[in-house]
Amino acid sequence: MDPEDTRKFPLVERFVGLRMGVDLSAVSPGATAVVESSRRLRCEQSYGYVHALWWTWLEDGRSAISVPPGAKRAVAALAAGVLSAGELSGPDLVERLKIPVNRALAASAMPAVDRVAATVSVASSGPLPERAAPCECRRLAGPDVPVAAGLTLPSHAFPDGVVYGVVADGVVAAVAYAHRTGEMENLVADMGVETAMPYRRRGYARAAVRAVAEHFASTGGESLYTTSPDNAASIATASSAGFRPWARGLVLACPPPT
Repeated sequence: MDPEDTRKFPLVERFVGLRMGVDLSAVSPGATAVVESSRRLRCEQSYGYVHALWWTWLEDGRSAISVPPGAKRAVAALAAGVLSAGELSGPDLVERLKIPVNRALAASAMPAVDRVAATVSVASSGPLPERAAPCECRRLAGPDVPVAAGLTLPSHAFPDGVVYGVVADGVVAAVAYAHRTGEMENLVADMGVETAMPYRRRGYARAAVRAVAEHFASTGGESLYTTSPDNAASIATASSAGFRPWARGLVLACPPPT
């Protein structure tokens, strides 16, 4: 990707930076900024777990890591030896990062890291590609339409959030929505998507994702879609809906304190 292409998503960049506690626009390509933030000790709103370490490596080579208070120095030393985004999910690096992060968590009476997630993020600002084959995709205001077996509606996004569902056979077969993150909710969609098993591979997820992205793009907003690097189907869905590569990442997470 052309370095300037990554910067075509300034709202997404600001949104992620706010949540990480770092000004991503001030980071130079090839550099890694490490910051300490008290937000690494709190649950991310609507996610239910704590991003104890949050590493974002943008497509143009800018890199930033947000860690709990007390972990910056040790994490920065480890990060100095990482030269590409492809190294982020290496098991040896993950285990070495856990040591200072868990030490910082323990100092704040927090549980230790119990999950690790490698991520790939794509973004959209419009214009979007032509619509796919027709289907009934509508904005949902609540659980007023029956839901297909195995599908869960994002209750945290009702009644004021942005949720679109594809209705087939009288039920919601696929849903896409913007998480309620508490940051720039009217400008950036931090997207989630789910499709009931019997309705997969019909283009329904793409239609719902596109509807949410179009909703935000119509008022000058942007959308962010994050998934696992090995989830080819999810990446293909976002790509076909007009999303472009934005960043790779690593999250070391822990439960909220009891």
